[in-house]
Amino acid sequence: MNGNTEIKRMIPSQSIEDFKECLYRMQEARKTVTSEILETGHVASDKVSIFKNTLEEMCDERTSGHIRDIHSRGTTFGINIQDEIKGLQKDQLFLDSFAGDSSDNFGEKLKNCNLPGILDKFSQDGDFKQEVENCKRFLLDLIDTSSTDGVKPLFITDWDGTMKDYCSQYATNLQPAYSAVVMGSFARLFTRVFAVLTAGPLRHPGILDLTALPINGPVLFSGSWGREWWLGGRRVVHDDGIPEEGSVAIGQLYEHLEEIIEEGEFVQFALVGSGVQRKVDRLTLGVQTVFGQVPKELSARYIFAVKERIHRVDPNNQYLVLENCSPLEIEVCVHSSGAVWNKGDGVAALIESLHDSLKVGNVCVAGDTASDVPMLQKAADENPEQVRALFVGVNENLKETISKIVGDPKRTCFVSSPDVVHAAFALIISESEGSNF
Repeated sequence: MNGNTEIKRMIPSQSIEDFKECLYRMQEARKTVTSEILETGHVASDKVSIFKNTLEEMCDERTSGHIRDIHSRGTTFGINIQDEIKGLQKDQLFLDSFAGDSSDNFGEKLKNCNLPGILDKFSQDGDFKQEVENCKRFLLDLIDTSSTDGVKPLFITDWDGTMKDYCSQYATNLQPAYSAVVMGSFARLFTRVFAVLTAGPLRHPGILDLTALPINGPVLFSGSWGREWWLGGRRVVHDDGIPEEGSVAIGQLYEHLEEIIEEGEFVQFALVGSGVQRKVDRLTLGVQTVFGQVPKELSARYIFAVKERIHRVDPNNQYLVLENCSPLEIEVCVHSSGAVWNKGDGVAALIESLHDSLKVGNVCVAGDTASDVPMLQKAADENPEQVRALFVGVNENLKETISKIVGDPKRTCFVSSPDVVHAAFALIISESEGSNF
């Protein structure tokens, strides 16, 4: 038995509550740091020490490789925290450099930080630099207003896999500060609307909890495929086709599931994949990790318990339906009396709420899966000559679909990771004459 093993056994595993509290406390610091940088172009060095401290805690003896030991109510299990660790490592490098730079010009400070160089170190792709240059060229064309009478573009994007790397557990899928700083700066400087349209919920937890950007700042956020938007400091809901009885039933089921998650046997499902997400018209429940860490028998018992609670709430199967079952997650949906809602409807809802138009100026749609294609199709239908597509990590079949919709290879850009986009944002901001505060 070596010394490291003895030390690990002496230190108890971390509780779910302490694990989440540690990361959410750090995320509040990210929000503070991001807001300060976006408002002033500076950040004090003492504001960034929490990132180093949190990283050290996440990498202590309770983590082996990227698997961290977690316990709750007598149950101990491991979770993969590779994304959380990498986000903290990138933030520490970026923020230490940014806080230590005495330049008064924001663009100059961002340039000196060399965010593209930092992100390249973490890249798994040898073509990172070339991808960044290609993405930069694409974005410069997007924000060029010489042919749009000075009208800035619309930028509408998916979140997970597009602007944020995927994380093993949704509840701690936290946006790093470097990402928030360049996204917020790019949005404010170069777009008239920069909107995030995500399938997850707005809250509890949702995109408003997980982002490091100010929620009333330069980027707009939505959940539930654009059925719910955070606009002007309030939640705007589009519940077309959802019967009131169904909404009540899904709310009651959510309360039941919160109860069984509190039980010892199923407590870990709060941190399995999607966790328990309440959306406008459905619940999305994680039942297995991408690494298959949950015992199959436990996952089966959890699914059975969910079905039993569905029967309690809706014994005659009038309002709720269990669908979209996959090895990783299941969804309980409200029977809809209207057409099936997709992300294209979410785009239309946003544009209507803002009294804007997809027909004016350039429009960029960013995504990473087929579920994002309806956004692109909606924009292309309205503005076929000025629509653009920025997609991350897609296969050849999806590339072909996207290319056909846009119709011009100069108006499409395919990259391998969200960090390529962040690096391109940083380069454009640092080279812009109007990037100072």
